[in-house]
Amino acid sequence: MENVEETSLAYWSGRAEEYSALHMQSYESPKRDTFAAQIACMLPEGGAGLSALDVGCGSGFMSLLLLDAGCTVTGIDFSEDMLARARENVTAKGYEARFLHMRAQQLAFPDKSFDVAVSRNVTWTLEDVDAVYAEVFRVLKPGGVFLNLDANYGRSFAEAEARGEMPTHPTQTLEQLLTRNDIVRDLPISHVDRPAWDVACFWNLGARDIRVRRVGPGTNVAASTMFALEVHKGLE
Repeated sequence: MENVEETSLAYWSGRAEEYSALHMQSYESPKRDTFAAQIACMLPEGGAGLSALDVGCGSGFMSLLLLDAGCTVTGIDFSEDMLARARENVTAKGYEARFLHMRAQQLAFPDKSFDVAVSRNVTWTLEDVDAVYAEVFRVLKPGGVFLNLDANYGRSFAEAEARGEMPTHPTQTLEQLLTRNDIVRDLPISHVDRPAWDVACFWNLGARDIRVRRVGPGTNVAASTMFALEVHKGLE
């Protein structure tokens, strides 16, 4: 695939309406409590007065959870269509947040701008995750925390293809799913052991404390098991 980012942008932007509806359903379901619990682990005293960055915010699911926790929220995404949905969803819940069109690999914020940062189901889609991690670490304040909720979905999809399985999804078409698989098939992140690789990245960046948790019950397919990677920056 010649231009992965352009193809990925078209895929995610084309899903904005469906994706937003799906995740607002999640916000009104027990899934909300599952992910809110991960934020509570990161912020045991709550988020009142804390500035939070939602990296790859999509339609605003994690932004809403951060707002629920009392944070002041900035969300960034490379898709204007997703950002439009995020603004609508946050407003519909009576909140205010700042949403900016921005690549996660090039965050247009000064060093030490945010107390916390989160990302959910984003890094598995990116070509240069190490650059994203370096940028997130740069914009965190000393003592700041980054929570990444993800899984090695690209590897999981490739393993399913190798078994001859056709992809399925409750709201996506087969054409969309095949495009998704094409996007992630050759990404470097699809060919590493996660979350071990992620832990090593943040260790090399100088993280003070790194914690990993399974999200949900887990499965016997390691690549499809979601993890919560909680990274604490040093106090300097």
